[in-house]
Amino acid sequence: MQILIVGAGIAGLAMYRALSLRGVKATIVERSNFAGVGGAALFLPGNAMRALGELGLAQPVLDRSHPILHQRFCNERGRQYNVVDTEDFWREVGACRSIKRSMLWDLLRTCVPQEDIQYRRVVDVSLNSDGCRVSYADGEFGTYDLVIGADGVDSTLRDIAFPEAAPPAYVGNVCWRYLVPNTCELKDWTVMLAANRSLLGIPMSNSELYVYADLTVDRANIEHYSTATPLETLFRDVAGPLLPALTMSADANVHFSELVRLQMTTSYRNRIVLIGDAAHASPPSMAQGAGMALEDAIVLAQELTVDEDIPNALARFEKRRKPRVEWVHRQGSARDKMRRLPGPVRSALLRFAGQRLYEKAYRPLKAPI
Repeated sequence: MQILIVGAGIAGLAMYRALSLRGVKATIVERSNFAGVGGAALFLPGNAMRALGELGLAQPVLDRSHPILHQRFCNERGRQYNVVDTEDFWREVGACRSIKRSMLWDLLRTCVPQEDIQYRRVVDVSLNSDGCRVSYADGEFGTYDLVIGADGVDSTLRDIAFPEAAPPAYVGNVCWRYLVPNTCELKDWTVMLAANRSLLGIPMSNSELYVYADLTVDRANIEHYSTATPLETLFRDVAGPLLPALTMSADANVHFSELVRLQMTTSYRNRIVLIGDAAHASPPSMAQGAGMALEDAIVLAQELTVDEDIPNALARFEKRRKPRVEWVHRQGSARDKMRRLPGPVRSALLRFAGQRLYEKAYRPLKAPI
């Protein structure tokens, strides 16, 4: 079976790893020489760590990541609404960890021989009697039995193979992400929530902290924000214990982006399938971007090795994955709506029902993939 994976991000590298563990060889093409750069850091809930275990990478990740034993939810003044014991909740699934995105990418990248990654850009894909004919920007082409799109939210393959699909939709928020020294000595995942803003700190180690900030912005006003936006001015009154980290943002390497959501009716067509953010990107409120991509890779590899009927394997893959992905989208939307409730309502909801809401949102993800 000749398989092409488009994209060498976390989803594409995980796809290669999942296939190789089942004795299936693939080739990766990547349009950028900087696929492993950016994104700052990731929070990996238990289901993501379980998936990494199935890829044989649990111990390397544990060795290079930081434990997250509690998640603390606070109001805009830093007063705690509730705290979730993540170690206890995810105990039978996997540990919750924080890790630099570049570190996870490096671990996955070491699983791929250099000769199996080509840096070139796909410009067209067509079906013929032999499978998929892929044309490249350099004028060459190749023929494959299956093409897997793992090229992210701005997927070229999605544009080519699913021209009728709606583009990713802006959800009304922009965000900033950066790493700074952990001078505020934060020990737990900690978020301050306001109606139109949130500020999150995740310790990457005892000495380093990941900071995520988002703001509700009308589309017409997005142009007024960028990596150069003074974050201390915007978020000082909701910083709580993160004020020292917020103050250091002016000297940090800040990543700025719009938050979008992508929900496709179907993620496969004939011998082409999309995984990860190329198929179902969502805002980070559920912290499931990496987890869903890793799970996609494992399930698709399983189905492709059940039999050699690729269209049937893709249909089974979608049947297994769609309910889980849609659940993440629904729960993420519900969390975003809750944040926009009037302050007293939001406060009461999180203070008295926060634990139950957390358990409801994540319990289905504890089930096997």
